[in-house]
Amino acid sequence: MCAAPATTSTCFTTFRLNESTFSIREEDIYGEHPLIYAKIFQDPPLLLLSDTGCGGHGLSPDIEITSLREYLETYPISSNSSLPLNPHGKLPYLIICTHCHYDHILGIPHFTTPGSNTTFLASSYDPSFITKSLPTHSLCHHLGIETPSYNVSYWADHFEKITYDSLSLNIQILHTPGHTPDELAWYDRTERHLYVGDTLYEVGPGPEPAPIMFPKEGDLIDYMQSLRTLKSFIAAQNEEYPSRPRVKIGCAHITSSVDAAEIVDEVQALFVYIIEGKVPIADSMKQRGEICDFYMEAKDAKFCVRVPRRLVDDARRFYHKHPALLSF
Repeated sequence: MCAAPATTSTCFTTFRLNESTFSIREEDIYGEHPLIYAKIFQDPPLLLLSDTGCGGHGLSPDIEITSLREYLETYPISSNSSLPLNPHGKLPYLIICTHCHYDHILGIPHFTTPGSNTTFLASSYDPSFITKSLPTHSLCHHLGIETPSYNVSYWADHFEKITYDSLSLNIQILHTPGHTPDELAWYDRTERHLYVGDTLYEVGPGPEPAPIMFPKEGDLIDYMQSLRTLKSFIAAQNEEYPSRPRVKIGCAHITSSVDAAEIVDEVQALFVYIIEGKVPIADSMKQRGEICDFYMEAKDAKFCVRVPRRLVDDARRFYHKHPALLSF
């Protein structure tokens, strides 16, 4: 691919997150505006991608670059010395799929063309969630769009440290089921940045708040345990290296770099209040055959939630029997 001039129109915008990593925001017709993270390695030579976004589906033909891969390989980035992140596609790709929802996988076909040197990594917690009924689990069927076809190259275990070409990437995987069974987080030990997909994020600056969403396949009990896992992991990292900067969190929407311990504490507290019935339902709607309730403590709250009522009822029954598990 030839380099695109900086004046070429594209649905992506990029800023440098830290020394090795960039945050890419996609404008899409679904209103998801996913954040895709790209980390460049020198040894081994590699470009790690956290998800692939919405694939440029349905955007205006006036937008010249809608392919994430084309953007990475041709578009000059001012914060990268005005060079593309992967000039001419010289670096192979490692794509970490934080989970299989459509706004995270629709860009995958651009990386599966013949000759592509791409490795796909996903959580080993429940491989069948991806390998079976992907059109349903990805929500592609619900939206009436084609489901991407891809094969997971590597099923990563909980707390597994990832290597590539037998070299350590200083990356660690955490299983964080709850939003979906296949949800994962990954930790960049070099940059002290934890990427958590759709597990949590802030409401955002727009006129409509972006809720932490749960599909019908979610599980609020698993989610609360995953928050506990994240909290313990973050605390251990901060305590082990007290002289280094505190761990930051990057999410798949809205929030790219905030204090990890603080945001997890705040989200935990909100969900405890929801389960205890201390947050009133602001509104309700039917989605995919289920009543889903919207929770937001105040108009200026940092977080809001939309969740199937059944999942909250299940959690309330569980924690009524095991109240000690709800305390953090």
